[in-house]
Amino acid sequence: MSRWQVENYRTLFQNESFRRFWFGFTFSAVGDAMTRIALIWFVYQSTDSPRAIGILLLCYTGPVVVGGLFAGALLDRFDRRIVMLTDNVFRGVVVASIPVLYFSGHLVLWHIYLVAGVYGCFMMISLAGGPSLIPGLVSQSQLATANALETLSYTLSGVIGPPVAGLLIARFGAPSVIVIDALSYVAFALALTRVNVKVEHNTRAQVVDATYRFRDAVSLLLQNQVLLSTTLMFMLFNVGEGFLSVWLPLFSVQTLQGGPDLYGLLLGVLAGGEVIGSILAGSLVLPLSLGLLICLAQVLSGVSLVLLLLSPGIGGTIAGLTFLGFFSAPLTIWAQTLRMQIIPERLRGRTFALLRTLMQSTGPLASGGAGVLFSVLGIPAMIGFSAALVGLPGMFGSAIKQLRSPARPSLEAEEGKL
Repeated sequence: MSRWQVENYRTLFQNESFRRFWFGFTFSAVGDAMTRIALIWFVYQSTDSPRAIGILLLCYTGPVVVGGLFAGALLDRFDRRIVMLTDNVFRGVVVASIPVLYFSGHLVLWHIYLVAGVYGCFMMISLAGGPSLIPGLVSQSQLATANALETLSYTLSGVIGPPVAGLLIARFGAPSVIVIDALSYVAFALALTRVNVKVEHNTRAQVVDATYRFRDAVSLLLQNQVLLSTTLMFMLFNVGEGFLSVWLPLFSVQTLQGGPDLYGLLLGVLAGGEVIGSILAGSLVLPLSLGLLICLAQVLSGVSLVLLLLSPGIGGTIAGLTFLGFFSAPLTIWAQTLRMQIIPERLRGRTFALLRTLMQSTGPLASGGAGVLFSVLGIPAMIGFSAALVGLPGMFGSAIKQLRSPARPSLEAEEGKL
C-alpha cells in the first residue's frame, strides 16, 4: 500500500552537509535561470536580431556535448566536491565579467557569446556532479527524497528565476541582474567548503575503479537494461518536450487568442505541476517498483498532452499542462534513484555525465527541427506528435522485465562486466 513519509524531508534537512549543499545548489540554479533571461533580453535589446538570439542559445547548449565528455572524467578522477567548488569559482568569475565590462564601457556582443559558451561547456559538472555527490551525503534510504529535492531545485529555478529577472531587468537593467548569479556561484562555492562527503570504503572496488575509462560508462549503459531503457525513454520524452517549446507559444496565440502574458501563465502552470510532483515523489511510497512507476508516469504524461487536443480551451490547456508537470517531475527522481543503485561509486561521474549529455542534447535538437515540421503539420498534429513521443515510450518500457522489477545489482557483478 502507498503511504506518506513527509518526515523524510524534515529528517533530511537535519543533515547539515546536505542542507548546505541543497541551498547553495538551488540558489545557483535560480541565478543561472536569471542570467539566461537577462542575456537573452540584453542581446535582443542591443541587436533587435532574432539571429543574434539564436547564436546566443546555440552557445548556451552546443558546448554541452563536448563538456560532458570531460566533466565525468574530472568528477571520477578527483574529489567531486573540489571539482564542483572549482567550477563554481571559475564560472562565477566568468559571469561577473559581463557587468564589469558593461559598467566600464567595454562590453561587446562576442563577450556575451563567450560567457554563454563557457557556461555551456562547464554546466555538466553541476548536472552530473549533483547526482554523483548526493549518495555521499545521505543514507541509502534517503536517496529518493534527496533526488526529489535536487529536481525541485531545477523546478524552483524555472518558477522563481524568470519572473524575478524580468522585474529586476525592467528596474535595474540586464547587466545588474547578472550580479546576482555571480553571487550565487560564490554562495554555492562557500557551501561546498563546509560539506562533508562520506567515503565508501571498498578496497577491491577502488583498485578496479582506478582502471575505469569513459568507454566503461558507455559499456555499462549498453549492457544494463534499466539504464539503457530509461535513457532512451527520456531522450524521446525530451524530443516531445522540445517540440512543445516551439508549438506552445503559437498555440497560446493562435488557438487560445492570448498573448505573452498567457504564454507566461502556461509556463508557470507547467512549472507548478512539476513542483507538486517533485514534492510528492520524495514523500509518497507507492506499492510498485520504481521502474514500473517510471513507465506509468511517462504514459500519463503523454495522456496529459492529449487533453489539449480533446479540450483546446484555456481550461483544458491549464489542466493538461498541470498534469504534464505533475506526472513528468517524478521521472528524473525515480530514475536517478535506480541509477545510483546500479552505477559503481567510482564510475558515477562519467556515467551521469554520459546519461545527462545524451538526454540534454535531444531537446534543443528537436526544437531546431520542430520549426520545419510545424509548417508542414500544423498545431494539432504537433501536439499529437509530442503526446506520442512523451507517452508511448512508457508503454514499451513496461514490457522490459528488468524495468518492471529491477533488482539492484551488486557492485562486484557490475565491475565484472567492465
